Amino acid sequence: MGRVRTWLLILILVSIGGTVWLWIKVKRCSTQLLCPTNPVYSGYADLPDKTQGVQLMPFSVVGKDGCRVQACIVQAGKKDDITPRQQTLLERLDGSLSERLRDVDYVLVCADWDHGIRSALPLAEQLAAAGLSCVLWEPRGSASARPYCTHGLRECEDVPAIIDALEQREGHGGLMIIGVGKQFGAELMLHAAARDPRLRAVAAIDTRASMSNRLKRSGVPMLIRELTGWRMKLLTGLEPFDIAAVQSLLRLPRQVPVLLIFSGDNNPQSFPEDSIALYTQLHPEQRSLATPRRADDPPAATTRRVIYTHKGGTHDMQEQAEATLLQDDDDIPAHILRWIHEKLPALLDLPPVDAPTK
Repeated sequence: MGRVRTWLLILILVSIGGTVWLWIKVKRCSTQLLCPTNPVYSGYADLPDKTQGVQLMPFSVVGKDGCRVQACIVQAGKKDDITPRQQTLLERLDGSLSERLRDVDYVLVCADWDHGIRSALPLAEQLAAAGLSCVLWEPRGSASARPYCTHGLRECEDVPAIIDALEQREGHGGLMIIGVGKQFGAELMLHAAARDPRLRAVAAIDTRASMSNRLKRSGVPMLIRELTGWRMKLLTGLEPFDIAAVQSLLRLPRQVPVLLIFSGDNNPQSFPEDSIALYTQLHPEQRSLATPRRADDPPAATTRRVIYTHKGGTHDMQEQAEATLLQDDDDIPAHILRWIHEKLPALLDLPPVDAPTK
């Protein structure tokens, strides 16, 4: 009888230990997905007092959930205040770009969930050097106003209020507004463009196709993935398959061009298969794909055929796309500007776009 009690006790302890271990794994996995913080900006105020190379004009709007959204307009600073990053960009651009880019009223720029303005400033700094007015804002992850990140699905609901404020500032609608996003911000821009037609074009850097793919790529066992999805549903009301930029593409107007960029093999946050999955869902006249050059690319090559193999039912499936080759990672902002310059004539020929009905 004593031996039975001993084994029963051991079994209970092992069960408790296994449950605790499983809960720790699930909590860690779901926290990484639902609270993607950037430690680089921790401890800093959302809006810096000033930044070299640009001037900041703060404003705020009320988001759909009733919370105040901190935002700012970023424009080029004085000519003698140019930064090395801006100088590098201008050296890569054809001077004729600036004239046509004046037809762009604003560029919405977003990067991180928890420090939206600070994380987007480096990219906005470069775009502003070409004469563009950039708009940055806080998705409010750092203020815990939205304690869980939905990777742009709900955070994009602030975009119509921001565009409304810009139209009020200009005194009219029909503005030429373009979205540029990186990672979280890229997903947000795709979701936003599917909901608000006033966002006329989108450049998306290192975007993710869906939360389900991200979970599969995490390398954790299926049980932990399923429990992580259950915890996400409990905390946010959303399943992993609900959070999918690729689904928003199905609602994206065909006249909205999309530039997809994956920043290269050296970036652990860059997954070419996601960009290809998004690319294949877009109309051929609507889509563009680009990536920095690799060492094994032929010197004269201007494009590379990118192939992605994945499971499709019982068989492997291949998807492929033709990607424009960029000089390096630093060429990404310049390529975005060249792409905007290329797409502008067709966008300007389209009739003005009204706000979505509420």
